[in-house]
Amino acid sequence: MNQNFSISFITPVFNEEYNIPNVLRDLHEILDKNPHWNAEVIVIEDGSNDNTRNSLLEAIKKYPKTQLILHDKNQGYTCSLKDGMAIAKGQYLMYVGADEEFDCSEIPSFVEPMLRGEADVVLGVRWQRNAYKLFRFFLSVIYIFLLNYLFKLRINDYNWSQAWSKELINKIQIRSKSLFVLPEIIIKAHDLKYKIKEVPSNHRGRHWGKSSVNMGIMGFAFREAIEFWLIRKSKKYDPLK
Repeated sequence: MNQNFSISFITPVFNEEYNIPNVLRDLHEILDKNPHWNAEVIVIEDGSNDNTRNSLLEAIKKYPKTQLILHDKNQGYTCSLKDGMAIAKGQYLMYVGADEEFDCSEIPSFVEPMLRGEADVVLGVRWQRNAYKLFRFFLSVIYIFLLNYLFKLRINDYNWSQAWSKELINKIQIRSKSLFVLPEIIIKAHDLKYKIKEVPSNHRGRHWGKSSVNMGIMGFAFREAIEFWLIRKSKKYDPLK
């Protein structure tokens, strides 16, 4: 039977065996306090090569309504995110990372503006990134500056927790295969005149493990950004495609 949800939470997971149980605990703690959201949780296990799958299967025993997508082989964060979007039934969707860097207690500041009709897209902004090493901090600052320069926007954070209307996600065709997936959604939402709201968010840093983001991954994302910029400049550009 199809159920109409207000919001779907989507969490891609790769090599987060120690973090994902805590993320699910914190997420469901917030959901228990806000039953009026009528929420669903979708977790995508992306072919981890550590003990993440077993850790996840054990953790969701406490949350039997959690929807779980299992990838036999690693397909990447972007593919996992898209798989979660494809099955989500919520009127709104929210991406929540599996690494514990995002504080789930902030979720209401993302959800409530959408439920009140104040925003179609809500972006978390990490004004402080104290857990970042200096090199990664400057890399992030440069990335944001370049995206704003190329696309003539004033967005303060492109790659953090975000929430979107399902109408927007259904309407656009997401072409990115890299970390540029979140900026692509933001840019197309802007071009289609959707209401975008930024909210402050705390960056906590990891409790376990280390980020898989490296120069190669960032380089691929920037290459896709340049390709999209060229398309957007052309007369053939259609934000729906």
